[in-house]
Amino acid sequence: MNTSKQVFTGFFIVAGLTLPAFMQGSDSRTGAKSQPTLAIARDPGTSKIVVKWTGKGVLKQSAELNGHFKPVHNSGAAGGALVVDPAQGQQLFRLESASGDIFSVNAVGYVHLALPPGLSLIANPLGNPDNDLSYWLPTAPDGAQVFKYTDGGGYEVSTFDAIQGAWSNPGLQIPIGTGFYFNNPSAETFPLTFVGDVLQGVLINPLPAGISTKGALVPQAGSINSAHQIPGQPGDEIQIYTNDQQGGGSYSVSIFDAQQNVWVPDLALQVAQGFWIQKQYSQDWVRTFFVN
Repeated sequence: MNTSKQVFTGFFIVAGLTLPAFMQGSDSRTGAKSQPTLAIARDPGTSKIVVKWTGKGVLKQSAELNGHFKPVHNSGAAGGALVVDPAQGQQLFRLESASGDIFSVNAVGYVHLALPPGLSLIANPLGNPDNDLSYWLPTAPDGAQVFKYTDGGGYEVSTFDAIQGAWSNPGLQIPIGTGFYFNNPSAETFPLTFVGDVLQGVLINPLPAGISTKGALVPQAGSINSAHQIPGQPGDEIQIYTNDQQGGGSYSVSIFDAQQNVWVPDLALQVAQGFWIQKQYSQDWVRTFFVN
């Protein structure tokens, strides 16, 4: 892995875990207190989720982007560090006052997937400075493979060797909003956890002419029309792959209808689910998004 991309620049100990020093939230050069900060990471040794905050405010969490954020009961524990095992689904965090005023500029979170045997078409929905495959998947079942579609019409492939404990292409890039296949060759579900910032503001995911694999830039589930607002032009096509939990799967297809100016039929895109899109002409997928 290219170490220049790593955010783990140093370590300190909280509650018996190895935590990234960037989460300490103070200026080590001056000793001055910084503005309230909020950061999240996955502990590389235990795979636990570590949320670290500084400054005033109460750490609150929600399982939905537009849901009610509730105080974390042990938010004062470990001097501003919350350490949890990732649960199925997603959890989002931000800093608020007791009255609901938002202190942290950013919101952070994680998405925890249980990938069944066979193929899953997924996409990272959270902002993170490290996009290396080996960061997101430090381990995997022996023979597991990742397939990332390329502009030339083929795939960039990486295979996990359990004996060596490494991927054949550990630096394969899987940035936010890019769909990719994970092939689980085992008979058991395999856990994958994405962590990072919830992107906010004007978000742009370029959709090139031709075929590409994409995913949402936010951890949200819902209609490809009303919730995700994926733009289209007459004749464009979206395909969403669903694993049947038995080692196989199938695609659901939607075509952009010129008369109705929507995708027909309207499909649901789940959190961290990827999809194929074939476009007649390039178009930007633009959303203005803020965590309520």
